[in-house]
Amino acid sequence: MKYVCPVCGYKNLEEAAYDESGLASFEICICCGFQFGDDDDVEIEEGVFMDIPETHRLHRKKWIQKGAPVFNTKYYPKELQSNGQVKEQYLIEQLNNINV
Repeated sequence: MKYVCPVCGYKNLEEAAYDESGLASFEICICCGFQFGDDDDVEIEEGVFMDIPETHRLHRKKWIQKGAPVFNTKYYPKELQSNGQVKEQYLIEQLNNINV
């Protein structure tokens, strides 16, 4: 079974980003490069952390602003990328996977 990245919508994560208890898998998405359990641990001020869905939105926004670069071009399907970036039509499809 494959899982959807809650940041970019890529549908081939090996593990769910988070389990039923909310524990992170620590997997790194080969598409957007987000590591669950690390990149979602954003401290806003001492002892106050950003909500996980907000960290996803923030990373997604920055990733798209950079042109949606593929984190691991070797393993991300070649037909879905161009010059190291997710092709626009596939980016739209991926984002639809997460209702963005």
